Amino acid sequence: MINKIFRSYADLPKNILMLFILELCLSLVHVAFILILNIYLRKEGYSDPEIASLNSLRFIGALAFSLPLGIYIRGRSLKPFFSLSTVLVPLISILLIESIRLHLLPLIQLAFLAWGIAMMFLRVCSLPFIIRNTTSKNSSQALSLNAATWSLATIISGLIISGLNWVSVIHILDVEFFFDERTILWIITLVSIISIPFGFRIKEDKTKSDSFGVRDTISLNKSYDWDLILKAISPLILISIGAGLTIPFVNLFFNSIFHFSSSDFSILGSATAFLVFFSSLMVPTLKQKYGYWMTIVFVQGLSICCLITLAMTELFSNSHYAIYFAVTAYVLRQPLMHMAHPSSNELMMNFVGKRNQELISALSSSLWSASWFISAKIFEWLRLLNFHYYEIFLITAVLYIIGVFLYAVIIKQFENMEKEKKSKVISVPEELKID
Repeated sequence: MINKIFRSYADLPKNILMLFILELCLSLVHVAFILILNIYLRKEGYSDPEIASLNSLRFIGALAFSLPLGIYIRGRSLKPFFSLSTVLVPLISILLIESIRLHLLPLIQLAFLAWGIAMMFLRVCSLPFIIRNTTSKNSSQALSLNAATWSLATIISGLIISGLNWVSVIHILDVEFFFDERTILWIITLVSIISIPFGFRIKEDKTKSDSFGVRDTISLNKSYDWDLILKAISPLILISIGAGLTIPFVNLFFNSIFHFSSSDFSILGSATAFLVFFSSLMVPTLKQKYGYWMTIVFVQGLSICCLITLAMTELFSNSHYAIYFAVTAYVLRQPLMHMAHPSSNELMMNFVGKRNQELISALSSSLWSASWFISAKIFEWLRLLNFHYYEIFLITAVLYIIGVFLYAVIIKQFENMEKEKKSKVISVPEELKID
């Protein structure tokens, strides 16, 4: 059975596999930023509110350009945007790392802003590219592989970070090289340059002329099914706001409450990512057998329970056993939450229909960026008001619960839509019987 599952991924179109490698290389930097960039900023003297404020800038650029890009790419080639991301992300990452070292605040802010835009090109274009290059038979596998990219990048980045931290220092020709956060971020950024040839080697068939002109852009109201789009993005808004309150700052939680170093948290992230990677690959099989209820509602419900457990460990952090509960809850929560991503993306794309797919992908990226920007600001304000981490995490849990409920409503409506389509298909013999 396992061989059959892996074979289904190996048989995906070449373009999808190229995109997977490209995303993997760029995700290495993204993961490294999440794992240790905040700790690097803290060591350079920045406070939690300042770190949250800088993180929020990553999402402003993406928020501003995601929607226009989604409208623009309809019927157009996506390869140029992949190529652009592969060049810009490493360059801007280097600029960000060095501006932090030099304490050039305006340059740090600019780099955070530009980095978000560079990654936005990849995020907005990947889903439409996958839908264009797959069929109904292999789209689930392609979307699951796309989701698994993040976890595999976490494994690799985590192992690099923890391994270099363990080495600590090496001597070459009487010169000492210390593997601190800055050096490690440099190394991972240089590794991400491998993405460049893959971005330029992607081949696209000529797309049908379905792009927008000026007149079409003005008449957006008639060009899309806004009622379906609004329903599809409603749970995403809540879940992304909740995620933005927690995911970027979990490393600060473990650092502050349980005194985890960047190496400790990287090892934890890598261990968790193994589970995330393999659980993501199982999603198509589970979805085929149990449907969206299992792969979205049930697994997210379990992940919320883990998040609540993680939050409550702060209340008894002095206990010897608290750290075990925290680590276990974190390790289990990650794969459960990530298992829902490919299924929720597929549900969203199928629910809105073909003519809305580029826009819904752009809106998804835009709203995710907007929500995380809002979340970073909320986190900043809550920390200034001396809110504890567990209180912030519990706010996330409430937002998740409402979001999962809205997903359940959409699943029910989608199932009804599918039943209506099937009921309208009347076979020829049945038509002949009608008077």
